[in-house]
Amino acid sequence: MSSPGRIINRISIYLPRLGLSALILCLASGMVLMFYYRPMGNVFQNVEEITSLVPYGWFFRQLHYGAGQVFVILMLLHTVDHFVRKRYSIYALREWLALVVSLALCFYTLFTGFILKGDQEGRFAGAIFMNILETLPMAGRAVAALFIVPGESFFFLPYLYHCFLLPLLVLYLMRGHIREWLPNRKFMLSGGIGLFLYALLVKPGMDIPPEASMAMVEGPWFFLGIQTLLKFLPPLVAGLVIPGLFIGGVLMLPAAGNVLRALSFKKGAVQMGEKGLYGLLMILACLYGLLTLRAAIWGP
Repeated sequence: MSSPGRIINRISIYLPRLGLSALILCLASGMVLMFYYRPMGNVFQNVEEITSLVPYGWFFRQLHYGAGQVFVILMLLHTVDHFVRKRYSIYALREWLALVVSLALCFYTLFTGFILKGDQEGRFAGAIFMNILETLPMAGRAVAALFIVPGESFFFLPYLYHCFLLPLLVLYLMRGHIREWLPNRKFMLSGGIGLFLYALLVKPGMDIPPEASMAMVEGPWFFLGIQTLLKFLPPLVAGLVIPGLFIGGVLMLPAAGNVLRALSFKKGAVQMGEKGLYGLLMILACLYGLLTLRAAIWGP
């Protein structure tokens, strides 16, 4: 194997192990913060008290944020590595489904954490998410009520998802990967040192009070592309249809050939269909990445 090939394989091995070390630190710091967080009442004031009054609250908050971001980014790179190298074709369909669904749930976990800040950005993101869900035909309000509700309980359901349901689902879906990629002492030490230094040296970002006047409020980095699309497309299309079709296409990648064969397509057509779906998803992912980068630099 060539030197670049060995380097790529080594990186592929390191990504999940470093990611799981970040996940362990994220869960541990989250359990500390969970004892002090109150999802009712003045959530913004509660978060500020955790940051400034609770002993080492600022450290645990920054450690939790950094570890969560690192875990999801490394998991995204791990999935992209499988996607680009077409390794989904050698895995069982259920393994690919578990990987993609768990990645989507991880992004939703980050999103609920963003809402739980309780500041203007968090409230703004939660309100947009609720409005998008309510655009679903017929069952919009009922579906939205399963995830977030207005009023005093605005943060309660995101809190339940973020602290209990989503972590359990992710751990369940990743149970095979956890057994296979459980980080050893070297990875835990390197990941721990890096994240501890981040939490110690990098100050938490300034939270925007809910009543502050802002010309523009941004969502989390991975939501910036959708936030931009919402300016040009209906909420249902930009927030649900396009992301849903993309995730559905990624989920169908390993089974696309079998579906086409079951429909009695010839071998050439099957291969063309598989390559076409892969190419389309690659183009859409690159376009969304560019849209997100543009929004991060110039605003959504």
